[in-house]
Amino acid sequence: GGNAGGVGPGAGRGRSKASKPGAFDLGQGGGAASSYTPPTVYVEPADDTNPLDIPRPPVYSSKAEEVRIGHLEHFNMGSILRVRAAAEKLVNELDEYYGGKDRATAMLVGSWQAQWMLGEDFEFLDEEGMRARGSDDDDDSVEDDDDADDDGRRRTQGQPGVGRRLDKAKRAEKKAKKAAAKLAELDANHTTAKNRKKKGAKEGKVLVDPDGMDEDELALHHQRRKQRTTKLVTTVARALLNPLQDKFVIGTIGSSVAAGHDNCHYDSYESQLERTLFPVFAAGSMSLIVQNAGEGGGCGDDHKNQVFCITHDVSPDVDIIHYSWTYFEKGTPEVQREQLIRWAQMMPKRPMVHHLVARGKSNTCEGDNAANVELDGRYAPYGYNAFCIQTGLYAGGHDYDGELEEGINRFGWQFQGDGYHNTTRYGELLDDGDPRKESLGTVYRNWHPGPLGFQIASDAFSYVYATAVLKALELMEKDIMSPDKPDIWDRWFRRTDYPPGVGDDEEEGSARRRDDGLLRRRAQQFDLSRSHDWLEEHIPPASDLPPPLFCDPLYCTVPHPPSCTNYEEPTFGEAGIPVQSMGGWKEMVDENKWSNMVGKVDTKIIKAMHDPQWERRCKHLDACGGVYAQFNTAGQLVYELPASRMTAGLVFVCGCCGKNVGQSMFLDNDGVVFRLNGRVLDKADMDVYPTRKCVRLLKGFGGDYVREDTMHLTVEITDVDDPDVAYEDKPAGVKISHIVAL
Repeated sequence: GGNAGGVGPGAGRGRSKASKPGAFDLGQGGGAASSYTPPTVYVEPADDTNPLDIPRPPVYSSKAEEVRIGHLEHFNMGSILRVRAAAEKLVNELDEYYGGKDRATAMLVGSWQAQWMLGEDFEFLDEEGMRARGSDDDDDSVEDDDDADDDGRRRTQGQPGVGRRLDKAKRAEKKAKKAAAKLAELDANHTTAKNRKKKGAKEGKVLVDPDGMDEDELALHHQRRKQRTTKLVTTVARALLNPLQDKFVIGTIGSSVAAGHDNCHYDSYESQLERTLFPVFAAGSMSLIVQNAGEGGGCGDDHKNQVFCITHDVSPDVDIIHYSWTYFEKGTPEVQREQLIRWAQMMPKRPMVHHLVARGKSNTCEGDNAANVELDGRYAPYGYNAFCIQTGLYAGGHDYDGELEEGINRFGWQFQGDGYHNTTRYGELLDDGDPRKESLGTVYRNWHPGPLGFQIASDAFSYVYATAVLKALELMEKDIMSPDKPDIWDRWFRRTDYPPGVGDDEEEGSARRRDDGLLRRRAQQFDLSRSHDWLEEHIPPASDLPPPLFCDPLYCTVPHPPSCTNYEEPTFGEAGIPVQSMGGWKEMVDENKWSNMVGKVDTKIIKAMHDPQWERRCKHLDACGGVYAQFNTAGQLVYELPASRMTAGLVFVCGCCGKNVGQSMFLDNDGVVFRLNGRVLDKADMDVYPTRKCVRLLKGFGGDYVREDTMHLTVEITDVDDPDVAYEDKPAGVKISHIVAL
């Protein structure tokens, strides 16, 4: 499935039916839309499947396909029935697999860092509700004292109810006190966890506990749950209803954990997620694509530079972004998480960011960290959330700590069985003597999760997304059945006008019939970018983003995401900084064997198969790369910076390959010169940023550095190839892996 069988976007997209009816797919395919045939009659369901008490007649239609939704031709009542059948089938299978709905919900929904509202208490918010913010999101430049009105604004002489702004010094003092309080809280939490001396996954002090909240705090907590879930439900509904969209795309950036190292790529959580969730979207005549742009640490990258390349690493029109940098996030990772959340809101579909943590606390998915909690609250309307593998496993009730006392560590290296299952679902379909069946039961290969560890991550995303689909369908059907006959478009889209051609008859009075080529023809006629104005969803516009909590406002309060050209593989988007001239510079990408970073266990198993197809399934996509020159004979490498999109003025380059090459390759190397529009840039003004493999050439507009209509960045090597110098003593040259402009 997905990109597991080839290299680059679109590779290995073929699907076929699962080998066993009703079984979870082994990977040959995720099923097709035709697997879910709508019933010929619409029978009144049992009460427990109708939580919204939607009025329905015993028989709705003998031909559900003819019941249209507003002006839509591609999605109708038959579509709702098919998608609902597929989503319910998946949710029910996962409920059964994990031992019942209560346990499945606890593990796959309730263990996330911030709470969802996907049960019967779900409440869809309108635009006003999505804009509402809590008191801790307010501008703290308004003084709060005893002389304030009930609405929190200070009374001033002659201007009752008008806020008085604190002067700059007082605002700075207030912010410093808040920051000190946060640090003290963090230190206390870490000290408490350290002193517990608990074996296995540590416990954390849960900072968001509804049981300990007062009435106002609880109201704010539930408001954020509603906002977070409304964004999720809106995302899947918008995709299903959009006549110009035929695929749902989840794009992942991350480290070797995201890449799936020490496993076959086929067993990464992204590949499992694509196979598990695919039937739900296939039932709506859509494909599901999960892009895996995870990059191993050998190239020297980390979260600090890779978040800048989100629009090149994954498709710019992704519906959801996944982020996973466990083991790299030292110091202040909340800066990069916030950057990514905010930049995502500048992308066409304004995707949610969901964070996967390879470990986690036993009682909370990093909800003991004040910075995480602040991000959860501030960006609830934008759907931000996180899932931790170990937290999800603990939530099922298995006594991991008791087993540790008996010498059983299920989170140790190469341990088979997570306490609930001994192998993955697709592993259960293999013969008992198949060595791969045992390998698929590995929870952690080492620090990297194994296939069974990845499975719960895949299942958590699948369960939450499929449940959101069911909530979206309930709302669609409620509107259809409402006696008020509201326009279904109004709930999901900001405007009620339609793109040209949507719903128009070829001739008046002609029968409306589904045309399988309709979507393709419309996509050819109407570029996706032209649909953004009428497809904007009911959440606060990007211009309404709250002030940043952690990231530099210069870089994360911008109208566009960063522009990036990344020479590593894989990338699923488009290079954001075009090359005007390469001269003699050469693009180079490592050519890895299929077994590279697969791990010894699976390499041995797959080699014994002598099966080229399985070798392709196992091969990882990530590879180091760059554009390289060694001597002055290479000439100039000229980039055309995206001047019209540059509002901050940031420009940085990264080197290949290694974590510390920025200083030596660029700053200390007298043989490389950078010019902007012909003017040599002074290296004294440069610094290592945002990580050690990169150097910031320009920090921001100011002084003599101003934005111009055309901005050309030139890189030139001045070293001469001296034939009298031994090869090992010649200069190493320059290899650029990334260039970024903001």
